[in-house]
Formats: sequence, C-alpha cells, structure tokens
Amino acid sequence: MRMRFLLAIEWMLATTIAVVAAHLAFEIIGAALLGYVLLFLLPLIGGVAGGLPIGVLQWIVLRRHTGDKGSWVVFTLAGFGGAWIVAMILAAVLFIPFRGLDEFRALLSFAIPTPIIGGLQSRALRRWSSRTRLWVLASTAGWTGFFAVEILANNALSPVNQLAGRLVSGIAGYAVASTVGATLVGGVLAGAVTGIAMSAILQERDTGAPA
Repeated sequence: MRMRFLLAIEWMLATTIAVVAAHLAFEIIGAALLGYVLLFLLPLIGGVAGGLPIGVLQWIVLRRHTGDKGSWVVFTLAGFGGAWIVAMILAAVLFIPFRGLDEFRALLSFAIPTPIIGGLQSRALRRWSSRTRLWVLASTAGWTGFFAVEILANNALSPVNQLAGRLVSGIAGYAVASTVGATLVGGVLAGAVTGIAMSAILQERDTGAPA
C-alpha cells in the first residue's frame, strides 16, 4: 500500500512539474525571443513541446517499477502530438468568424482528442498489464480536467501568476502576465487521476492479481 501511494504521489509531481515547466518555457521563449512568431508556431509544435517533458518525467518514475527502456516517452510524445493536431483541426472547424472560439467550443476542441493520449500510451503499458482500458479512461478524464482548468479557470492561483509574471518579465525585459497558476492546478489534477490509475495497474502486476 505504501509503495502504491508513493508511486501515485511521484507520478502526480512528475506530471505537474512537466506541464508547469513547459508552460513557463513557452511564456519565456515567447516573450523574450519569439514574440508573436510563437503564435504561428504553437499550432505546429504545441503537442510535441508539451508531450516531451511529460513523457520524460513520467518515464523517470515508471522505469523504476517496470524497467522500461524509453517506449513510454515515444508513445507519450506521439499521443500528445496526435491529440494536439486533432485539437487544432477541431478548433478551426468550430471557430466562428467575428466571434472567435468561445470557452465551450475551445474545451470541446481539446477534450475530444484526449483518448488519443491514453490510447497510444496503452501500447507501452500493455507489456506490464492487461488493464489498458482503465488507463485510457483515467488518462482521458485527467487530461480533460486539465484542459477544463486551463480554459475555464485561466486566472487560478493569482499569487502564483504574479510571481511567475515577475520571473518572465525579468527575463523578457518588459511586463509580461503569466497564467501558470491554472497549469499548476490542472497538472495536479491530471497527475493525481492518472497517478492513482497507474499505481493500481502496476500494483496488480506486482501482486499477480487477475485482470
């Protein structure tokens, strides 16, 4: 039980650190180096730039329990990349001229493709457990929750946003607002949901319980 709890906590922390680091990197690079160019690059690179740190940090936790050689990173990168591309297509389809993309349509655009993430990750996970459906459901719920926080509660944790804004502004050389607070909350939510699922799946593997 203690090992299961520790795995869930480590997974949550790894996921949260990954999404927060990616968010801050986008804000710093966008403000200090690329400016508005990032707005044009983001639809192309967003999934890969977000999926890579998530895959790597989750793999660091996972490899101690499974001995994975890196397949988790590959499938996570592919999952986030694929989900991001579909999200961008859906956003373009749901975009309303002169009104833009409201919160509901934006959430739909990002929530609908989330099963792609868990679906591709399950191809790595099936080597250690047959409970891949549980993982796909947990991944879908966790990342849908993440995007819901990002879109519907974008100004969450204003003290964190203010602190991060000072950091980004100091690097950029001019005032920049940060919204990393919502990413922090969303990362904890996604990490907790998927971490609990992963600990249950790997606990079954360790005890040899039936699927």
